[in-house]
Amino acid sequence: MSGYGAKIAPNPTYGTQLGFKMLPYQLDQLDEAKLQQVCDDSTSESLTLEFKRELPGKEKADKVEFLKDVAALANAEGGDIIYGIEEKAGAALRPHPITTTSIEAEKRRLGQILDGGVEPRITGVRFQGIAVTGGFILVLRVPQSYDGPHRITQDSDGRFVLRSGTHTSDMSYSQLKNAFDRTATLAERAKRFRRDRLDAIQQGETPKPVTPGPLCVAHVIPLVSLTGRQSIDVVGLSRNPGSIFFSDWGHGTCTLNLDGIVAHSVINKAAPDTYGYNQIYRTGGAESVFCAGSLFNPEDKRIPSTLVTSYLRMSIERNIKVITQSGISGPSVVGIAMLNVKDYTFAVGGPSFSFQRAVADRDSLVLPEVWVESLDGLTDIDEIVRPMMDILWQSFGVERCLEYNNGDGKWNPRRN
Repeated sequence: MSGYGAKIAPNPTYGTQLGFKMLPYQLDQLDEAKLQQVCDDSTSESLTLEFKRELPGKEKADKVEFLKDVAALANAEGGDIIYGIEEKAGAALRPHPITTTSIEAEKRRLGQILDGGVEPRITGVRFQGIAVTGGFILVLRVPQSYDGPHRITQDSDGRFVLRSGTHTSDMSYSQLKNAFDRTATLAERAKRFRRDRLDAIQQGETPKPVTPGPLCVAHVIPLVSLTGRQSIDVVGLSRNPGSIFFSDWGHGTCTLNLDGIVAHSVINKAAPDTYGYNQIYRTGGAESVFCAGSLFNPEDKRIPSTLVTSYLRMSIERNIKVITQSGISGPSVVGIAMLNVKDYTFAVGGPSFSFQRAVADRDSLVLPEVWVESLDGLTDIDEIVRPMMDILWQSFGVERCLEYNNGDGKWNPRRN
């Protein structure tokens, strides 16, 4: 199996950026002790980390400076700005707790400044307030942006800025051009990776051998995963793998591999084949594959429509959750496919289809990829899944996916 972003760091931590020095913690893991340790270690500022003794003020110049700091990170590699830690010579010195306001008030104020002061809007910015002795410290986590480059609109010059080392400067022409091209280039790489993997799966190049027959495949590919700068803690997942197993596998196991970690079903101890696996890539992203035909009767040429739809929906939903909980966010490409479906009937069931043989007109159904603006901003999985399922069912000659209500469009799987 081909590597998926081959850059590997020793003992990677959830949410770390490989090769860069932002805080090595998910935001909800931060507490007073960890922030004190940052100071005790004299942690240095870097391309992705900056310390600020005070919060931004309320004057226009203060707001512009704040916008520059955030936009510069978004236009570069992303990173953390920590308000409430004093620095000396570019290194954390001591906590300087904020006492003049509240955490929630500052989240609202700074969020409003960002919403009105940067164009286009930076999605995925997160604030985390940490109560400490004497007040609080506020951490602002800025993702690397793929909607940019971002321009400061409160500055009369409408400047494009970029963080370089520990400094912020105006972007050059070539930097602007690269920033405009970055999203399109990575999106094309994500699509190409998916097509390569589908070809490999059809040729049997899978982390675990899969039972022959029709296969369902679902990919979730965050663009940042293609840069090789972020890492999922696959060792941690291996110790608590429940989130990457599917509920009705019955028996399953997980294995660390070059690409990350793969969870898979176990048919029986004597059989090497699996009827499903879920590969989580160490740089972020996921590939789920499962058999859509009969496991025990190769002569049964039916594909259970409800089961297939439910599995595809579940794999996308679960893997997005695993990815975002690992600190990976931003835009992503999501895609589904069904392979080896020639001579199989899509078992729709119900009296309306008693005289209809639901079959596809080709052996491989590779649906168009869906673009998700921000994984961590996705609140309703069916916003992206339902349109894909409608296309999948239409590929078998059925008007729409019947697992959703026709009126309100809610997920309501049948029992067929």
